[in-house]
Amino acid sequence: MKLARFQLLITSLLLLVLISSNAHAYKKIKCFILEPPGQILEGVKRVAILDFTTQGTSEEAQADLPTSGKKIALQILSEVLKERSKDKNPQVMDHGKNLTSYLTAELIQDKRGIGRVATGFLGMGSGREGKSFQDGTFTNIFEIVERNQLEKVIQEQEMAAAGLVDENFATQLGNMLGAQALIMGDVSYFSKDSKYQEERTKKQDGKNVKYKVNCESREVKVRVKTQIVSSETGQIWGSKTEEETLKKSKCEGDWGSGLSNLDDMIDECLKKIVTKVANYLTPHYRLESYELDKIEVKQFKSHGEKAAELAENLKIDEAFVIYKTIYDKDAYNPEVLYNLGILHEVVGNFSKADEFYKMAQQLKDEGKYKKALERVEKNVAFAAALAKIGIEIKEHSFEVSETAQAKALAKKVKIRGKREDRVDVFSQPTNTSDVVTRVPGELQFTVLQKEGDWYLIELLGGQQGYIHKDKVEEK
Repeated sequence: MKLARFQLLITSLLLLVLISSNAHAYKKIKCFILEPPGQILEGVKRVAILDFTTQGTSEEAQADLPTSGKKIALQILSEVLKERSKDKNPQVMDHGKNLTSYLTAELIQDKRGIGRVATGFLGMGSGREGKSFQDGTFTNIFEIVERNQLEKVIQEQEMAAAGLVDENFATQLGNMLGAQALIMGDVSYFSKDSKYQEERTKKQDGKNVKYKVNCESREVKVRVKTQIVSSETGQIWGSKTEEETLKKSKCEGDWGSGLSNLDDMIDECLKKIVTKVANYLTPHYRLESYELDKIEVKQFKSHGEKAAELAENLKIDEAFVIYKTIYDKDAYNPEVLYNLGILHEVVGNFSKADEFYKMAQQLKDEGKYKKALERVEKNVAFAAALAKIGIEIKEHSFEVSETAQAKALAKKVKIRGKREDRVDVFSQPTNTSDVVTRVPGELQFTVLQKEGDWYLIELLGGQQGYIHKDKVEEK
């Protein structure tokens, strides 16, 4: 009981910390940026993915991937034999082939990694579709050899395989497939079942009574080893090992029947591993959160709030106009400089972002400004790596017209009254002139100019009209 209370106390404190940190956080831009793969393959446009082999054991074992050209050739040849043996064992799940299918599905996605973004307090909102502002980026950098074409070529070589199993086998296969690289590997797994007893508490005659139940658990460790082989030279360009462990338990009286199926648990691990393998081979998008700086200068505070709100709602270009307009009037405002740096960074204008971050740091030596500069330096390196595989992040041009800037800092007025009310808007600053339109209460309009007691406001559809000061509230 004491332990349960202690755990509840710790959970409550952690929740309070989360709430406190969330309350003090300012508006953020949450968007996706592209990261390069773990292995850069310059010049490779077309690849063939061979079925990964599968090894299972009740004891943990290390399965070594082939390292020589001949061993690679033998593994490729084993694919043919494995295909033939499958018909004899239709009940045996081929985890290697499953992984190959999952990997192929990952590698053909053009925006891999972009998903829905959590919104609202502590991420409990309805969410929204994720977005990247880095124009010219994509993740499907390889053309994948179709599986039926791969199988056909291997089968055609089966009769002559005895004479092909040498250092040149990978080269010959690659040439026949028109692929510059072969992706292959091994899926191995270790599983262990255990029995144990678990102590529980129940109410009996108004008292807490302890008792024990029989339980069983199943633990699975899955290891995937991947190699990228040059089809021109047979050279191994890169290799990667990823692991995932999963454990599930079941006790007497628990809902459901029996332990989870071993194949299902292995498959669950493979689906987690395959994303890591794909990230090693191709670029992927990663969610980044950029917290904006709150503008405290009284003259621009409300405009800064508007810009931050627009940016948080991913209206980047509209936010930029406001920040740029404030910057033109207050060039020594570090918060504005920092926010302009963020907007340049999220669209991939890294040199511009670096310029604004450095100016902000000169005016105000803050830790987050230093971190921003370090982040941009890393992004520049990412961009250089992406360029090697044919991905050029296009420079984003923010359009800032004089008209847009004039509107950015223009005053706003709110029509008095309720939505169902209507207020006259005149063609001239006098109530004897023609009525242009009648507008509902509670709406806000941009002020174009003020003439005496009259405001010239911008109406829908590009129209303009005059409204008396008694009919509005200044915002």
